[in-house]
Formats: sequence, C-alpha cells, structure tokens
Amino acid sequence: MRYRILHIFSSYSFGGAEKTTLLLAENLQKFGGSDNIVALPCDSQMYKEAEKRNIKVVNFKAVNSFDPSGILKLIKLIKRNNINILHVHQGKLYWTSIIVKLLCLNKIKVVFHRRQDTRHSFISKNHYRFADAIITVSQAVANGLIKYEKVDPKKITVVYNGVNFEKFNKNIDCSDVIKEYSLEGKKVVGTVSQIVDFRGKGQIYLTEAAQMLRKDFPDLRYLIVGSGKGLQEQKEYAKKLNVDDIVYFSGYQDNVPKYILAMDIFCLLAWDTEGMPNVVVEAESLEKPVIVTNIGGNVEAFIDGVTGLMVEPKNSVQVANAIKILILNPHLAKQMGIAGKKYIEEKFVLKNTVKNTFGVYERILKSI
Repeated sequence: MRYRILHIFSSYSFGGAEKTTLLLAENLQKFGGSDNIVALPCDSQMYKEAEKRNIKVVNFKAVNSFDPSGILKLIKLIKRNNINILHVHQGKLYWTSIIVKLLCLNKIKVVFHRRQDTRHSFISKNHYRFADAIITVSQAVANGLIKYEKVDPKKITVVYNGVNFEKFNKNIDCSDVIKEYSLEGKKVVGTVSQIVDFRGKGQIYLTEAAQMLRKDFPDLRYLIVGSGKGLQEQKEYAKKLNVDDIVYFSGYQDNVPKYILAMDIFCLLAWDTEGMPNVVVEAESLEKPVIVTNIGGNVEAFIDGVTGLMVEPKNSVQVANAIKILILNPHLAKQMGIAGKKYIEEKFVLKNTVKNTFGVYERILKSI
C-alpha cells in the first residue's frame, strides 16, 4: 500500500523551513513509498518552486488557525485525494489540522513538524494532545516540547534535515561572486539568513566584529546574504560603524551554495532561538569552518573545536576572537572544514531523513 500524504504550509516567505519541506516531499515521492501532495498559496514563491521541481502542488491558504474557508478547503483536498496523513509544517496550521481531523471522524492521521524551539500559549499548546505524531528537527526542540509544552515523549521523533549534496558541492563556480565584490586575494567571513528585524540572525554582531578586526586584519571582508525588514537598518548600522566599505550586503540570493563557497569562514550568530540551523549544515557540507552560537539546535549541527568554534549569543567580542583564531591558523581552519563535511555526511543524510519520516508514517498508520 502506498500512503497518500498531504503536506500543508500556508507561507509566503521562502526560508529554511520552506526549502526543507519541499526537499522532504520531493524525496519522499522518490524513495519513501508514498504519494505526496503539497498544499500552498498559489501566489507564493514556495508554490512556484514546487512547480519548478515537478512536485504535485495544490492551492491552499488559511488566514489563521480557525479560518473556516481554510478548514473547508482542507477537508475537500483530503477527500478528493484520499489522503491518509496530514503532515503539518507550520505552527499556525496545527489547530486547523486538528479541527479537520475531528470533522473527518479521525479517519486521517496528523503529523506536526516542529522546527522552532519556541513556546506556545496555554491554549495553543493543547493541540499537541490531538496530534498522532510530532517530528522535531533537533533534540533541543524535542526537549523544549517535553519540558515546557508537556508533550508525551512517546509521540516525538527527532528527524534531522538531510542535505542535498548534489546542490551543495565544491564544484560550483563562485567566480562571479568574487568578482562582483572584489574579493580576489581577500579572506572572507560570511553568513546567510533572513533579516527579519534589526538583529536578524545576529548579523549585527558580525558587523561589530568587523569593526574590531579592521585595524589588525585590513584584508578581511564580510559577506552578508539575505533580506528582510531589517536589511536597511543593518546597512545603516554598518555605515555608522564605518565598515560599510568592507561589509557587503548581497540581499536575497537563490543560489546560496556559490555565496558560501566564496567565504573562508561561515557564521551563524542567532541570538534568541534556533531549531536546527540548516545553513550551518550546508556550509559544513562545503568544507567551511563555522562559528556558531550555543543555543537550541546549533549545538547538534557541529562539533565545537572539531568542525568549528562556539560563541555566546550577542557577544561580538567572542565572534571577533573566533574569527581571529581561524584566520591566524589556516591549517586548523582547513582541518575543521574537512571534519565538518565528514560529520554532515554521517549525520545529515537525505535518505535517512526520508527513511525516518516514513517510519513515523508507518507507525501511526498501523493503529488504523
């Protein structure tokens, strides 16, 4: 029997969660013994990307958790496509999916995919009681659900996101990036992430580190990839610190691998929460030494002292010191890059992601 899975995500952004959702659905279809449909807003970037990849996609959006039109639309999609499992990839759709499950008289199973290590309000967190299974992207997220949301540990399965090694490989040409920003002969420290507000994912701490290191390392350059509401503020901050001539903001880029390949050191300086930093995993797969803050799932994405260096959140002095260590010790940086690739190839294999996700499906469908 081939299971029929409906993945739902009512999102208009296209960050890590959206990309990993499409990657999972695409590879479950190839290797997982299931038929997969992704339900998305038809005017979203994620919908267009799904079409580009020949993933079966249908129009769906919900304004909020209790949107009647979204609930009715979802019920129709389930019945029309004979869905066995509703795989929910977005928190605001958790209650939507539970209501649909109850209206369908429990004839479908619901899987929540939890990517963020954040807390729900008292009312909201009760939706976990009705889910048949919960997949988390890291043990840190699982621990948070158990400790703060009081979720039954038996419902939770940790499934690490897999890396598409065909996309993230060292043979990609990044010469145009190097030429565009005049990086020839320079050492480059960079980061890739959305900039949702002024602090973003801690890009400002990299900018502050650039100011601290400028005098002693005049050939260092900094590449910040990503866009969002905080982009202009961050540009103004770099100008205020008089580093706008060495800190380059590239905006959103679709071809992330070539920008990472243009970097010698990769940073992710998230300061509040982090479920699982996919971009750190991707940077390691490209043999880049990483500098990462010690929060959430970050500590599962690398090995401190082996594949990179750990720093405290909101601590630009530690960031500057970590960069200094790697610049002054190129052999260490190279060894960390090699160790990082090996670590990722062992722990973040895409086929394992598919296998473990499919295992969750099999387990909950046995009870029907």
